[in-house]
Amino acid sequence: MDSHQYRRALLGTGRIVTGVRPEQLGDPTPCRDWDVRLLLNHIIGGNHMFAELARGGTTDPTGEMDDHTRPDPGTNYLTSAESVLAAWSEPGAMERRCRMPFGEIPAPAAVSIHFLDVVVHGWDLARATGQDTSIDADLAAEALDISHGLLSPELRQAGAFGPEIPASADDPLHFRLVAFTGRTP
Repeated sequence: MDSHQYRRALLGTGRIVTGVRPEQLGDPTPCRDWDVRLLLNHIIGGNHMFAELARGGTTDPTGEMDDHTRPDPGTNYLTSAESVLAAWSEPGAMERRCRMPFGEIPAPAAVSIHFLDVVVHGWDLARATGQDTSIDADLAAEALDISHGLLSPELRQAGAFGPEIPASADDPLHFRLVAFTGRTP
């Protein structure tokens, strides 16, 4: 994945976040046990977390679930997206090892995890709020490739991803992506 795809994924999800109406914050999402507010907090908090990792910091798994929906989730998301993009573009950021909760990984692997998270949770949010759920084919293909290398049976058993939903090779790429990550397209 290149930096242009990463930016497009972040900004595409930003368009979805800005389309969320206040009365939708309590609505259910495709993410088990998360309503729209919790999903927004995860997405925005994830941007902050990955910005901190890019700067050589550590993650605080509890901080991600701060309430980032006040006063406006759209503005908060766009600010966090610009912050993470700026952090990864700093000199030396892509050569770092990132300290994730599960261990250290190279910076490009951290960016890939964040990219997948942003793309799939953007779809989740769009589905939950009645917005357009299509994903650009190149972004869906990249996220699907990442997910094939990342999603282990252990992650699925832990509940981070649901069981794979059957999809046809003729289905659009974004259908195959969300089905592979355990969502019904």
